[in-house]
Amino acid sequence: MSNLDDTKTSVEKLKAEGNAFHTQGHLEDAILKYTEAIQLDQGNAILYANRSASHLSMKNYLDAACDARQAVVIDPSYTKAWARLAKATHALWQYDQSIKAWKRALETLPVISVSQLSPTDAHFKQQFEEGLKAAEDAHARQVSGESSNPHLVSMNDPSKMPWNRAMALMPELERTQTADSSAWVIVPAYREFNEGVQAMKALRLLPNRSAYGHYGALADITNGILRDLAFEITQSGAWVDGGVEHAKRQAENTLREKGWDTARKALAITVRSWFMRAFLEEGARRNARVATQFYGSALTLLEWGQTKWRDVSRDDRGAIFENTFVRGVRRYYLSAYLMGVKDHGDGSVYTLDRAEALALAMVKEVSDNWPRGNEEYVQDRGFYYSFVVYPRAEAYSTLGFVNMERAHACRGTDPETAMRYYSAAAEWYLKAAESYPEDDEFHFYFLKIAFEACWHRADPIRDILPLCQPMQEALQKMRAIWEFSSNKGTMNEHVQQLIYFNEGVFTGLISKLYTLDTPSSLVALHKPE
Repeated sequence: MSNLDDTKTSVEKLKAEGNAFHTQGHLEDAILKYTEAIQLDQGNAILYANRSASHLSMKNYLDAACDARQAVVIDPSYTKAWARLAKATHALWQYDQSIKAWKRALETLPVISVSQLSPTDAHFKQQFEEGLKAAEDAHARQVSGESSNPHLVSMNDPSKMPWNRAMALMPELERTQTADSSAWVIVPAYREFNEGVQAMKALRLLPNRSAYGHYGALADITNGILRDLAFEITQSGAWVDGGVEHAKRQAENTLREKGWDTARKALAITVRSWFMRAFLEEGARRNARVATQFYGSALTLLEWGQTKWRDVSRDDRGAIFENTFVRGVRRYYLSAYLMGVKDHGDGSVYTLDRAEALALAMVKEVSDNWPRGNEEYVQDRGFYYSFVVYPRAEAYSTLGFVNMERAHACRGTDPETAMRYYSAAAEWYLKAAESYPEDDEFHFYFLKIAFEACWHRADPIRDILPLCQPMQEALQKMRAIWEFSSNKGTMNEHVQQLIYFNEGVFTGLISKLYTLDTPSSLVALHKPE
């Protein structure tokens, strides 16, 4: 038997093993088998399509799309591969690409009347047409929704924007050496973001599709979000259209063939591109599913690289593998996951238990690596807040949310357990509030939510009133920077609830309807509708 025959036999054996694992639900094992087979036969479209199917079942949509694309490059008439590409891109909200893929899938079917189609092709045709319509409808909603997105902030009066108000405060903060201010985070972040925008404006596309300009744009913009140390990255060699497994394979190949200079740049732009996609999906579209997919992909690749190249110097592997950068990505992943819990609260995809586990892991990681006399943190207050204080504060607030939701869920059936959850929620929210600078909007906000937990716990009026004064003081400090933030509407609602509660307590005590021992939950937080 020839070597070619041996290879073909090995490929078929590995494919059969992969198929068996896929059928049994052992998807990771299936992917490994398909990958081994692909290493022996890189021109086999079926292997890529099968691996795409396993990634789809695992909801690894980036890798699923990447493998499906490779399959249709090899065999443009491969019906199932086009369908899997359509499904993966639909899941990623890339509806325009999904529409194209569904149309190509339909084009691969025989051009005959439906009655003449085989049962299999007739089933495919119905499935593809339904998928195409769903993608077209979703694309239409996406376009109309983005034109009136309530999550996008109006900038009609730039002077009211938090970053401009923060910059106006900086001379006084520097003169008085006041460290406790959110301005130290906002101002450098805004400056780095601005540098990124200017760099992008400087890019020019040449007729041969090459570009010239400053190639630090993506780094500057993501540094404005993450506040990482800047370094130059290039546009070439990245693997932004694939998923984690694809990026791992390409990183190893690039490192082996071209060395760290090329691999480092490709890894950097891959991670930063995923991060930016996730950030936009979370912020502009409030799309937790896609945001967690991209944040999660970036985080998985970073954690893998940290382990694989733990002994490689920072100069070689790059700044993205530093603990502070990874922590920044993990912070945003937690935020997007919490959004998923809030927006899709049935527990089928996003669960309170998982949110709690992520938050506890964040608290432990930050606490275990808390800076002790490190000059880097002393000299850059914004860096210190962004990478040390804020990640742990957000983890605290997540733990507060988890316990509050659990309390609400069991209040009617198990009041005693609910009270314990309310107590835990109040404790976590207070920790979160105390972690933020006093002029940060979340300092006030989490004080208010901690107050609500105590109110639900029915604390006596005498115990809950002392919480009102710190909230009023925090409100005044917050307005210096955050009066016109995107959270203005929500903050105003909380302020009105606080005012209404205080008025109710005062009126009730004067009329002797209440005493200081009256449960605070008897005093309304808002006017009845």
